[in-house]
Amino acid sequence: MKQTNRRGFLSAAAALMMGLTGLTPAIAQADSYPTRPITMLVGYKAGGQTDLVGRATAKVLSDQLGVPVNVVNKPGGGGVLAAHELKKAKADGYTLLFHANSVINTEPLMLKRVDFVPDDFEYAGMITAYQTALATQKDAPYNTVAEFVAWAKDNPGFSYGALSPTSRMIMEEIAKANNLDVNIVPLKGGGDMLNALLGNQVALVLSGGIHYKYPDQLKSIAALTTFRHPSAPEVETINEAGYQLGMDSRTTLILPMGTPREMLEKLSTALKAAETDETFAKVVAAANIPIMYMDLDQAKAEMQRSYENNKAIMERAGIEPK
Repeated sequence: MKQTNRRGFLSAAAALMMGLTGLTPAIAQADSYPTRPITMLVGYKAGGQTDLVGRATAKVLSDQLGVPVNVVNKPGGGGVLAAHELKKAKADGYTLLFHANSVINTEPLMLKRVDFVPDDFEYAGMITAYQTALATQKDAPYNTVAEFVAWAKDNPGFSYGALSPTSRMIMEEIAKANNLDVNIVPLKGGGDMLNALLGNQVALVLSGGIHYKYPDQLKSIAALTTFRHPSAPEVETINEAGYQLGMDSRTTLILPMGTPREMLEKLSTALKAAETDETFAKVVAAANIPIMYMDLDQAKAEMQRSYENNKAIMERAGIEPK
């Protein structure tokens, strides 16, 4: 009985001290975070652009936080598999996903099996932006969407290379608005896309930005983002061309819902260091991916803005999840 009372007294004293210091176990844990290695999921195979940028980001985070940040590739469904795994992970700051935010702001609008919405996750920040564009051969007889449409009317049955349902939708909307006859050629990846372009097998493709690595052979006729691209600032956006189809995709640090804000702030501050990290700059420059940092609050707002923007685009196009 005395032993029980002693334990009760010690427990009460511990609780009192915790209350006096203003700390709860969760806050105390966040304050000391991180104390062990962090797992960074990447939803693509090793070696791709997002994976390379993810690994460079992991190195920056590790240097800033003082613990290893281990990259684990979880390819499948364009990041959907990795996002599902993240959603089930503990909200303790030790599992995060580095991925294009399209897995949340676009994929759910195209696929029924994907039910993510922005409020299902937390965000520690964004670091780079994809330079998605309509790309063609350097010597193609058109430099703008208007010039392409004029050419396409004189060349019915032209071929367009599409890597995804989104890329198919973009051309279908342009074709529908101008009564164009288009042959959409399905492509399986960036390698196929480049081969189709460089081999003059298609007149146009939607490129995630890899075409900028071939400035002497390829060019953009429109940025498919809401901003002009640093790699081709003279090229108009698709919105400027008169088609409200601009959608932005940014690499984002995504965490499970409920992750303490203090942890998100530490990750966001660490991520910002990538802006001035020389090694990181070399990696993204080689891939022609511009650095466009956003902190945790800006990232959350951008996720919601881009989701609503993309949803409106899909609704106007009559796209329903399949």
